[in-house]
Amino acid sequence: MPSLPPPRTTELYYDGAWHDISGDMREGASVRITRGVTGLGARQDPTAASCTLDNRSGAYSPRNPLSSLYGKIGRNTPWRFGVDAGDLRLDLPTSAYTLSTPDAAALDVTGDLDVRIDVAPTTWTSGQMLVNRYAPGNLAFSLMLTPAGRLLLNWSATGLSAGTYAVSTVPVPGGHRLRLRATLDVDNGASGRTVVFYTASGDGGWVQLGNPVVQAGTASIYNATAPLYIGNPVAIATTPEGDPVGRLVGRVYGMQVYAGIGGALRVDVRPEDQGIAGASTMTDGTGLVWALAGGAALGRRHTRMVGEIPAWPPSRDLSGQDRTVQIAPAGIMRRLGAGNRPLDSALRRFIIGNAPLECWPLTDGEQATQGASLLGGPPAAFVGDVPPHWGKGELASWVEPVLLTDEEATGQILAQPQPTGTAAWSVDVIISGTITAHFPSIRDAGAGSDASPRTVWNMLLLSTTTTLQLVRDVYTSDSSSSTTLTSFSLPSLFDGGTHHVRLRTVPGSSTTSWYLYVDGVLITGSSVSGVGRRLREVSYAWGFGNTAAIGYLTCWNASAPSPADVIEALGGFPGETAGARALRLSAENGVPLALAGRADESEPLGVQEPQRFLEALDTIAAADLGVMLEQRDALALTYRTRHTLYNQIPTLELDFANGEISAPFAPIDDDKLTENDVTVRRKGGASSAPAVRTDGPLSVDAIGRYDVTTELSLAADDQATQQAWWRMHVGTFDGLRYTKITVNLGNPRAYAKADQALAVDVGDLIRLQHLPADQRSGDVDLIVTGYEEEVGASAWTITYTCVPGEPWSVGVVEDPVLSRADTAGCGLAVAVSATATALPVVTTAGPVWIDSATYPGEFPFDVTVDGEQVTVAGITGVAEDRFGRTVANGWGTADSGQAWTTDGGSASAYAVTGGTGRHILPINTFLATLVPVTTPDVDLRVDFSLSAVPVGDSAYVFPVIRYADSTHMYMARVQIVAGGGMFLTLRRRDGSESQIGSAYTTGLTYTAGAWYTVRLAMTGSTISGKVWLRSGTEPDWQIVTTDTALTGAASVGVRSLLGASVSNAPLTLQVDNLYCGPQQMTVTRSVNGIVKNQPAGADVRLTYPTLAAL
Repeated sequence: MPSLPPPRTTELYYDGAWHDISGDMREGASVRITRGVTGLGARQDPTAASCTLDNRSGAYSPRNPLSSLYGKIGRNTPWRFGVDAGDLRLDLPTSAYTLSTPDAAALDVTGDLDVRIDVAPTTWTSGQMLVNRYAPGNLAFSLMLTPAGRLLLNWSATGLSAGTYAVSTVPVPGGHRLRLRATLDVDNGASGRTVVFYTASGDGGWVQLGNPVVQAGTASIYNATAPLYIGNPVAIATTPEGDPVGRLVGRVYGMQVYAGIGGALRVDVRPEDQGIAGASTMTDGTGLVWALAGGAALGRRHTRMVGEIPAWPPSRDLSGQDRTVQIAPAGIMRRLGAGNRPLDSALRRFIIGNAPLECWPLTDGEQATQGASLLGGPPAAFVGDVPPHWGKGELASWVEPVLLTDEEATGQILAQPQPTGTAAWSVDVIISGTITAHFPSIRDAGAGSDASPRTVWNMLLLSTTTTLQLVRDVYTSDSSSSTTLTSFSLPSLFDGGTHHVRLRTVPGSSTTSWYLYVDGVLITGSSVSGVGRRLREVSYAWGFGNTAAIGYLTCWNASAPSPADVIEALGGFPGETAGARALRLSAENGVPLALAGRADESEPLGVQEPQRFLEALDTIAAADLGVMLEQRDALALTYRTRHTLYNQIPTLELDFANGEISAPFAPIDDDKLTENDVTVRRKGGASSAPAVRTDGPLSVDAIGRYDVTTELSLAADDQATQQAWWRMHVGTFDGLRYTKITVNLGNPRAYAKADQALAVDVGDLIRLQHLPADQRSGDVDLIVTGYEEEVGASAWTITYTCVPGEPWSVGVVEDPVLSRADTAGCGLAVAVSATATALPVVTTAGPVWIDSATYPGEFPFDVTVDGEQVTVAGITGVAEDRFGRTVANGWGTADSGQAWTTDGGSASAYAVTGGTGRHILPINTFLATLVPVTTPDVDLRVDFSLSAVPVGDSAYVFPVIRYADSTHMYMARVQIVAGGGMFLTLRRRDGSESQIGSAYTTGLTYTAGAWYTVRLAMTGSTISGKVWLRSGTEPDWQIVTTDTALTGAASVGVRSLLGASVSNAPLTLQVDNLYCGPQQMTVTRSVNGIVKNQPAGADVRLTYPTLAAL
């Protein structure tokens, strides 16, 4: 690790470039940076820094004419600060770059392929090339990230870029730096090929990403002559699925290519071991030479902040010899938040952003006499005796007030667009209210001569006929004509609502096509003879009896936005997603913004209200529960969607026991974040019913009511309910609050994780490990909402501000951990010691757990038992056996792990063969096979079959429970009499044998070789039994009674007897599918370090249950 201060670089931007001023930084003064948000679903406060510049030269006095920087620096001069630390890496910028090695024999992998890359992209949700061996017509393979965040492996057998491809079945998990891997088995032995994707974080092993992708047909890879690239798509513009793909932007820490899966290493890029900072070439571990060009670079620089310097306050000591400047650079949100003017309406901004030829919004104030141009052109004049009511008309509450016509007067608005229009044009107007007779009119630039006719397009909106008419007048030097082009019945136009009308013309060689739109929909159109010309004049007239709002009279050239898009803008873009709105607003305001996450996965929003720019960004973040923040390495913004907060891989893992966490470290167990009764009100819409926590330690009954109501911009009322339940979920997380986590990078143990610590940004996940037992068992996940950083000669620390991260772990389809449904209620059936590895469990509500026999591929997984995390290797009954083995003179070991014991008869009377357990029955001899169980309350079920119907006497089959010895047990006695009649009784042996409850005549007649099922259950003192034909429907309990004589746990199993007078002995009893509940988990104990005895009834549930995301 370096001595303090670490290598740090300070730069100013002037003369079109960054200039290093590190030598003028006062070494004894620390640079302090504060960055963060008040909470998730919020906008970041402006990043702030402080540092001291040596100004003895006077260079940093902007008003000093003798300064070498005079005229170059001043208010809001860009400032950049970074530190060099951690591993050497390849930095890949947004600008063009190349990072490649030329064709070589080592690259010729034509069979099984194994590609790996250690990478930290700036986002996981944009199409980016990772590794690519390609030239046009010369594709071997490429590994890329799709816009959906999935890995895609593309390969070709012929060199053509179409090739063949496979996509991971689930996205790459969120986080900062990951190792990614894709393997291609070209011949999986089943006439097919298999692609498997993996991820790994830190030093952890590979974790399969989703399911293997198995495709029909074997594969091969073209022996290309193309270079091998990192991050560069070359000429590939789209993925094989048609999505855009570009250069990788971010950091690369390593890349390997193997011939064969885990086979011969052909490419081995490891910059930390092989590169030199600033070098333009690097030789990898297999001898391949890599060339860096464009913006690609080898380095260790971590940019901590790019900001602007708002002031240069001079300071000097009393002698005047020591002069400094204490600067306080700030993020661009400081400047963006300095104004107080609300944003224009979404409609107004949309029109400005789409470059109209001219627009008269008619939003002038009450004292106006004319309508100002939105673009600074000539105003729109009013013609008439009684002026309209300026500023009194309403198109929508979120649109600026417009002109309102006077019911008792006629009038006209007359305007002339700029003379720079095109011959193809569109004219829009927006109206609302009572329309009796309106007359929009459009005149082109024709001279009115035979060579240059003048055309006037007249629209007539007539309530008496509820029609929209279009009349075309043509004037030449000595004639005129008037033609009604359409009279379209349109009652909806006169309903008093707000409507948009557009006339569009497109000239051809000898004709002009025209199109009439209402509310974004083409209602009619055709063509007329003659070639249209540019616009010269537009007017809008009205007759008596109108009280209509008129606004946004807009002229467009040929490239007008679609009418449907104008309607969306007029409506305030309802349904627009948070990500899309953030991008649009930022573009309209000229502020660069990068989207982290997918726009289509972010929250659909309601109407965009007039707000200040940063307030509008607040509205977006609040509804989506995302984070709006400044970029660290540019004067730009980033919006991080809510989906990027789910299921993150930790950017930083800190081991408390290893001393990687510094003081102060004081977790808090309080109610500051508690919200257990949440109502969400949709702005302009309905409110949700309260989402109330009714169970658990933070329920309203347990701790009282913590109610909150939040108003959000949402597209639909049902979103309010979903939002309320999610916010209640987050607000009732039961755990300590780790509000401040400090990492001292001057500590060698912490500095070993400098790369990760410096990579952490707002919204990232930190994981705390090996915490003191009095705080928490197991790891603690935290989401960072901000940090304070000090970099100086005496200290180098980062203190992260955090909120609980565990509520943000949500279900993922096909994920081996996060796709599991939790139990609705489960507890230990009996008390167990701290070292017991067999845990009997009783499901008290909902479905039982899966079992190993039916779902072997779903194991292992973790459950938590009263705070102790255990790993479940398998689940059986407390006794279970399907007899899939061969054993003589006994039954061997049950599937549930216990050894079968026998009682009665000779050893040769017992066997396992043919998939069944067997009793070879002599006459008048009890045979029993038994396994021990740990719980007295059991539910035993077993299938049985006799080789023949007994002759001369009865045969008996006894499932037994609580079997302590041959004279102490409960049993269900199935008696098969001579001739096959079947009877059921429940019995107790407690020194002597007694029937308990009544006998049951089954109505069944036994047939040799048939299979029957018998079930015997006991809970507490209640004992129940039934028997039925296995192929039939299971009946209700046939006998239910109570008995309290035998209460302890003992053994369960099968007992049998052949009556003394049976004449066709021996018979063979076969037993199969023996299952005794409750379920029993075979586990590895104390995974999270908690070692303790567990009581009966201890709560059992998934450690990582599936939680539906918002």
